[in-house]
Amino acid sequence: MPRQKYPDSSRYLKGPSTRKDLTPKDVAPSELFHYRPDYGVLICTTCRYAVQPGAIRRHLKDIHHLYHEKRYPYMVYTQGMKLKRPEDVQTPPAADFPIPQLPVEKGWRCMTKGCDYMCASTKRMENHWPAVHSRKGSPGTQWRPTLLQTFFRGRMLRYFTGHNQQEAQDASRTPDQVTRSENSSIGQPPKLPMSTEKRLQENYQLDPLDSQLLRHYFDISYKTFVSNKNSEKVWNQVVPELACSHKFLLQGILACTALHMAHLSPSERQKYTLRGCCHQEHAIPEFRKAIENPTEANCDAIVAFGYLLVIYSLATDLENCSNPLLLVDPNLSKSTEAHLILPMWLQFIRTGCYMLKDVWHRIETGQASVLASAWERNLNVTDEETQVHLERFMSVVANQSTWSDKSIRLYSSAAKVLAESFAFVDRAKKTIGITPWNILGTWPVRIEEEFFTLISENHPGALILLAYYCVILNQIRECWYFGGRPACLITAIAHILDQRWHHHIQGAIDEVLGPGGLENM
Repeated sequence: MPRQKYPDSSRYLKGPSTRKDLTPKDVAPSELFHYRPDYGVLICTTCRYAVQPGAIRRHLKDIHHLYHEKRYPYMVYTQGMKLKRPEDVQTPPAADFPIPQLPVEKGWRCMTKGCDYMCASTKRMENHWPAVHSRKGSPGTQWRPTLLQTFFRGRMLRYFTGHNQQEAQDASRTPDQVTRSENSSIGQPPKLPMSTEKRLQENYQLDPLDSQLLRHYFDISYKTFVSNKNSEKVWNQVVPELACSHKFLLQGILACTALHMAHLSPSERQKYTLRGCCHQEHAIPEFRKAIENPTEANCDAIVAFGYLLVIYSLATDLENCSNPLLLVDPNLSKSTEAHLILPMWLQFIRTGCYMLKDVWHRIETGQASVLASAWERNLNVTDEETQVHLERFMSVVANQSTWSDKSIRLYSSAAKVLAESFAFVDRAKKTIGITPWNILGTWPVRIEEEFFTLISENHPGALILLAYYCVILNQIRECWYFGGRPACLITAIAHILDQRWHHHIQGAIDEVLGPGGLENM
């Protein structure tokens, strides 16, 4: 059979999952259950089929062995979802095939006009023709190989498929031509192109643990990097495809996925963390070589790895608590050059656009163009929107005779940018939504380089503004790789900052930790 034109669907060619590496106790409700409001179904991501509306409690008990209070967060999560009975669920259009959370099976489709019967076994199709059409059907003409999915199992099983390009081609061919071209495949399910996952495994000879990490990436981890609908395809398809040609990108994928697994499976944290560290250590030298010589061939992979670098750095920093002030590297804080005190991930966000300037036009029009939006510097906010925030920050500098003129200038500039960042976030909540990338890409990307020296020197003004940046960071505290970082950061600031300055950051402390929260830390 000619190659099927389904997007990376062969990696889903499995029945219901029997994986033991992820159990509900390790998975948040939003990761165990995937809600598709467009179809009114709730898909269990470990079992890989939809759960009927009245069977959620039984599914959690009988399949995942969750009893009483352990079921509670999952039941709360599913409350209010508008779920349909299996017989009321509409068949997905061809454009939606395959549904990523469902397995794809090889099967058969009846070609009789108006019938459209589908099944997974040859025997069922052979029985279908005499029973329904009163004659024996011929494979290749009356019934053809196709790819199948179903939302439900058991008695409610009902297959659907996507557009098969080969069927359209055969519409203009005679039955004899079709039969001759398929003699070698009669009675055999269709052959599919090798999936990206399989290619990565074979290209790089992945061992069992790395293969497990790669499967977890495709099942769950990539979704945690998605910030909007446009970026879902990038992380699910484009980035893995790029990794087939750029090993450092695959190592970045595996490093981040290992930390995600460590986050979900505390009992195996050490194993996954060590594997993630190993991959990152091998990836960084190759990434540096690539970024020193960016080309049209590697620029998309560089941008994608830059994102993974941020995720990995934040996750490991949170794990080790090695960088209490987040935006400056304590191991390099004695440096006299401002840019040398920045952690690597922040250097890349701040200067990536410049480092890739020779190929930037290619990035903005290429496969990773969605990721290039992280370097959008214009927040498009008005003076009126920033005024209330700026007044609060500038009240700190009033009558500060002990600060140098340079410190006041740097503080004032950073305060203005922070006020603009607050205004941007206020607007984004109501319009485009909050993402880790537009949070991290606001204040620290746009302030002057020398201001980071003030942070590393524990200058009170710099720490006060950093404390208020925690309020913005708190918007993404639910990200697994960010965790309780805002609370950790503002607590560190409160301990470093002299007590006489504390009244200036009390508002930020209350917003991040809650009233009286500092005493409980």
